[in-house]
This record gives sequence, C-alpha cells and structure tokens, in this order.
Amino acid sequence: MNSLTRRKVKIVCTLGPSSSTPEKIHALIQEGLDIARLNFSHGNHAFHSGLISSVRQAAQKARKPIAIMQDLQGPKIRVGKLPPGGIDLKAGDTILLYPEGATPKTSTHGKILIPISAEIALPVSVDTQKGARILFDDGKIATRASHVSPPEIVAEVEVGGHLSDHKGMNLPGTPLSIPCVTEKDLEDLKFGLSQGVDAVALSFVRTAHDIEVIKEKIRKQTNTPPIVIAKIEREEAIEYQDSIIEIADGLLVARGDMAVEIGAERVPTVQKQLIHACNELGVPIITATQMLESMISSPTPTRAEASDVANAVFDGTDAVMLSGETASGQYPIETVRTMARIIVESERSRDVYGIKTEKQPVFGSVVDAIEYSASLIANQVGAVAIACLTHTGMAARALAKYRPGPPIVAILENEQVLRQLSFAWGVHGIILPQLVPTDDIFGIVENVLQNYGWAQPDDLVVVTAGIPTLRRGTTNMVKVHRVGTNDKKAT
Repeated sequence: MNSLTRRKVKIVCTLGPSSSTPEKIHALIQEGLDIARLNFSHGNHAFHSGLISSVRQAAQKARKPIAIMQDLQGPKIRVGKLPPGGIDLKAGDTILLYPEGATPKTSTHGKILIPISAEIALPVSVDTQKGARILFDDGKIATRASHVSPPEIVAEVEVGGHLSDHKGMNLPGTPLSIPCVTEKDLEDLKFGLSQGVDAVALSFVRTAHDIEVIKEKIRKQTNTPPIVIAKIEREEAIEYQDSIIEIADGLLVARGDMAVEIGAERVPTVQKQLIHACNELGVPIITATQMLESMISSPTPTRAEASDVANAVFDGTDAVMLSGETASGQYPIETVRTMARIIVESERSRDVYGIKTEKQPVFGSVVDAIEYSASLIANQVGAVAIACLTHTGMAARALAKYRPGPPIVAILENEQVLRQLSFAWGVHGIILPQLVPTDDIFGIVENVLQNYGWAQPDDLVVVTAGIPTLRRGTTNMVKVHRVGTNDKKAT
C-alpha cells in the first residue's frame, strides 16, 4: 500500500454537474474520495437518485466503501424576485423588506422595495430588533434595521452594492426562532432514507434540541438510521457546542456562513476550538468551505489554500470537504488529487506541527481502555496495523480518538456501518461474514490483513476484539500478533 492509500484524514466531495457520471465518480474515488456529499439546495430527487446510483456503481467497481451524505438545505433566508438586472444599493439608502407576493403596508415613499421569502418574512421580522444588522449576499451588502413592523422591516444601507435575485440574508447577533427543518427538508429526508443514505447533514443547527428532533423523525421512518452531522454555522451553535457534540454523530464546520455570522476573523479560532472539542470526545468533524476554491477554475491551488488544508490536518480534523471544486469546477479530478497529496505530506509532519493533547480513556469504559491501550502498544512495538473487530463501529471510533500511528483496519459484517466509518480519522474497513467464537479468529484476521495488503509475514499487528463471545459491546481483549506464526489463540 502506498502513502496515499494510508492517508488518515478523509476527503468529502460534493457531487454535481462536473462529477455526476459513474466514470467521473470512479476517477474521484481513485484519487481519494471517501464520502460523497449530495447538496439538496440544488437538484431534484431524480437528479440525486441518479447520483446515488452512480456512486454505488463506481464504489463497487473501485472495491471501496463510499459513504453518501445527504446535506439538507434547511431554512433559507433570502430575497425574492427583483427587477430585471437586480438593484444597486448605496450607503444612506432606505430599504423596505416585505413578504414576496404581498402588498407593503408600510409607507413606500423614499424606500427601495426588496421582497423576501414569504414563508420566513413573519418569523424573521418578529425576531429582529431595531438596530439589528441585516446582511445580504454573503455579507457584501450591510444594512441596519431602523423600524420593524412584522412582517416588514425598514433598514438603512451602511455598505452598498449590487443585489440580484434570491441572494441570501444573514442576521448576525439575532437569535432566530424559525424551525431548523422545513417541509422541503422533510420531503428530502424521506427520499434520502428510502435511498439508504449513510449520513444526514443538518443545516441551521442552533441547539442540541435540533439534533434530537431530526433523530426522532429518522427513527420513526427506518430501522437502519443514518448518522446525523450537525453543521455549525450559527453563533448560537457555537455557544451550545458542547451539548451539540454530545448528541450529534459528527460536526461540519461550515466556514462560509459562519464567517458572515461571526466575522471572518473569528473563524480560524472557532475552527480549532470545535476540532479540539470533537477530538476530545472522539466525535468525527469535517472542515469545509473554500479549501481549494481557486481550483474551480485553475489546475493548481494557491499557497494559502494548501496551507489551509494542511493546518486543518494539524488541528486534528477527521475530514476535509470540497464543494464547488468538485461539484461544478473545471478540474474535479485534479482537485481531489491535490488535496490527497497535501494531506499525506501534512500527516508526515503531524507529530511535529500537530496540536498535541494527551487523551485519557473514559473512566469505567472497557472499550475505551482497550482501544487506548491498543494505540499505545501499536506505537511502541512498531505494529503495521491495528485490526479492530467491531459490530457497531464504536470500537473503531474509540480507537481513532487516540490517533495511533499505524492504520486502523475495522473488520465487521455490516456494510452500512463500514461506510459510516468513512467519517472517522484513520479508519479503513473490511467486510467479513459473521464470525463465531469457535473460529480461528487470529488466523482469519492475519489472512484478511495479508489479502488486502495491510500486512506481510513476520509483521506485528495489534488486534482488539471481544473474546470469547464476539457479541456486540463485548470488546475486552488486545493482543500483539506476529503474522505467520502459529500462535493464533487469544492470550
């Protein structure tokens, strides 16, 4: 296995027009794609059904488990239809925000009329206070509310610019009460569950309650639930990050919307803060937005972008994400290849430049103690791999928390769990038929490791499992095993 195959940090690729065919997706997989993101802010169900089919076809051809992450749109606060060509706003202008399709009740004299999405006009105006900042088009245009009369808002332009149809609105510093999950999201979720997606990313998360709500809706519709990824983009979510991390199956640092909400200058600090908090609890975290943005139209990245990816690796992120670069860019294959190379080069220096924290196992947790010990032992004896027999994937995720040097090879029988482990740092997976206690466990493990190229005769490997029952939740054993010996019983 080469160094690119042994890469620890995973790569998430957003699929779109530039990457929708099985052939193109297979090429992305060959370069390093681990997780396919489907952005439900764009495309209909037929389009996404085609993408899911293409991913599965390409993954089967590549003989690599690829997770599919459905990214729900969430409530979109945006302007409506504007006059042809849009409107130009300048500092000092007065604007009137009103529900699209309605007739303004507030006097329109001396005001520039801007319709906003009818379904969000009332709740947003109720939440908005006089003096609140209202930004448009990713913060390029800045206004401040001067009068609020729900469902309408009058605001003064502080920073002008050109505004076109359907551009987004942000209200930094204003807690919003609109539901986290819209009717569109519920329909999209129903579709995603019917397609067997492996993960659902929830936009606009503010508190742990938002995660509880979506998990409850998922439980009512399927017995094989996807994992739930909380997208952190609102200031409230940062405030309640600890409780969100406790209940979410993973986090996504949505740096684009976050920058508009809290200011670009705070994003690097918050990124490190979130990654550190997730690392401490062994919760996977994805760093996203504009990582190699220039490669949408250029075959090479900027030096700053390469540094950005490397620093996310040094911070301890589990995965990095590409958006427009692979969804609509001109160089999707080159982008993934570049990202994989930056990750591998950064991982070579992780011990020197990475953030160092000595994690301790959770007191009273047997699986945590076993996997913590396995990490220490593997590093100490120079093992080439750590084989982790697991049913739910919990043992492999626990092991990943300690960031061992050797690769983690999860051996399990559930293909959905295998795909979901694509989110965990350093975890690779192999499917085996269900093992029984009478099987020659260590003989089977060494054969699997050799067949897949993870080990050779005379190599040392570390094995963790539940002996002798092999039932879920019974991890109780760690063993150093030399490949090719006859010592294949638990000791």
